[in-house]
Amino acid sequence: MVELDTFFFKINSWSFTKHRVWNRCQRQYYFEYIAPYVKSAPIVNPEKIRWLKNFTSKFVVEGQLIHDIIDKQIQLYCENKLMDLAEAMNAFSKKVSLYKNVGGETFTEYHNGEKITDSFFSAIEANGKVCLKTFFGKWPGYQSRGCLRHEEFDHFSIGDVGVTVKVDFVGKQPDGTLVLTDWKTGRDDDEYETELQMAAYVLWAKEYYRKSADEIRTELVFLKTGATKPYAFFEEQLRDVQEMIPREFAAMNASYEYGDFPARPSQRECLSCKFAEVCPDVAIGKK
Repeated sequence: MVELDTFFFKINSWSFTKHRVWNRCQRQYYFEYIAPYVKSAPIVNPEKIRWLKNFTSKFVVEGQLIHDIIDKQIQLYCENKLMDLAEAMNAFSKKVSLYKNVGGETFTEYHNGEKITDSFFSAIEANGKVCLKTFFGKWPGYQSRGCLRHEEFDHFSIGDVGVTVKVDFVGKQPDGTLVLTDWKTGRDDDEYETELQMAAYVLWAKEYYRKSADEIRTELVFLKTGATKPYAFFEEQLRDVQEMIPREFAAMNASYEYGDFPARPSQRECLSCKFAEVCPDVAIGKK
């Protein structure tokens, strides 16, 4: 029987990010969330796993950088200071340059054997600046909202299951309605089951702010196109999510044995996986 560090059980919770990894590849889920805490006869040295976790997919980096810049600008707004598009653009370019100067060596794809070209850095800088311009262009519509919270990890429980959320921006309208906003830097589609993500946000906000579902609105803002997609949830929908999350969490924790976490190899996904180097079922050539 696998022995895990007791710290694992202190931090073990459901999140939308875990949901996505679990449904993409359970082997990746094992390496990401369980392997670092294995104490007895680990399949891979936990120190090796922790080192691999430092790499980040190039598809994720652009979004992370944009979110970081936006978060700093929102903090200025919350402190009643002026937001600055030029400064935001400059800061973003500097961050992209840091990655370019080391050739993308911290990218998962680079570690897995892919060459990162200069055109990639040019593309993410151009796309990132479009997203930032869109954000600043839409921000006047948010200035009537009180700043309650932004980019903070929050926790609540569904029964005995802990749930972790991180809302990009929580604003309060003059009539008291809460608006939970999530900035999206990718494509304007539903590929990543964002309705579940937003429902989890509402469940958290109901408890944290002691509000009913009809006092909470959610929205996705697609920064590449400027499109906004609102969501409204009825109590019945939220009950379905409250039942689904513990059910999925139970499946995630039914076993901690490596063999119970099958791989779902594909060339694209494996190339972007931090753990391709230590996965025997990887679908790409090893370096």
